Amino acid sequence: MLRTVRVVAAAALTLSGLWLGAAQASAASLPSCTVAVPNLGVFFPGTSSGSTDCMLGVGNQSEAVNVLQSAMTYCNGENVAIDGVFGPATKNALIRLQSRLGVAADGVYGPQTRNAMHFMYFNGGGCR
Repeated sequence: MLRTVRVVAAAALTLSGLWLGAAQASAASLPSCTVAVPNLGVFFPGTSSGSTDCMLGVGNQSEAVNVLQSAMTYCNGENVAIDGVFGPATKNALIRLQSRLGVAADGVYGPQTRNAMHFMYFNGGGCR
């Protein structure tokens, strides 16, 4: 009986490690956000295929960065230039925001940050 418990526990630990490793690898392999994607009345940074599972970081320049900067400024209390360029000022503002939201404060926008942030309704009716 004790041997069975040990085998099951070892298998569970191995599988959980594999699952966590796969989740981290898949987040690192996400494409860059390039466009504004409308979803449920809100604009999100997204890809040209309509996915909002994407990333933004220093060096990105796109409509998606503009959406992120607008949301940071108007919906999340960060004062950042809305110029479509993800530079050091946007990164620092995103780190502050991520810290306040309780997500990994790495200055990179991805699904975890998206899920914690508020974004603007595209009819000008506030944020959600």
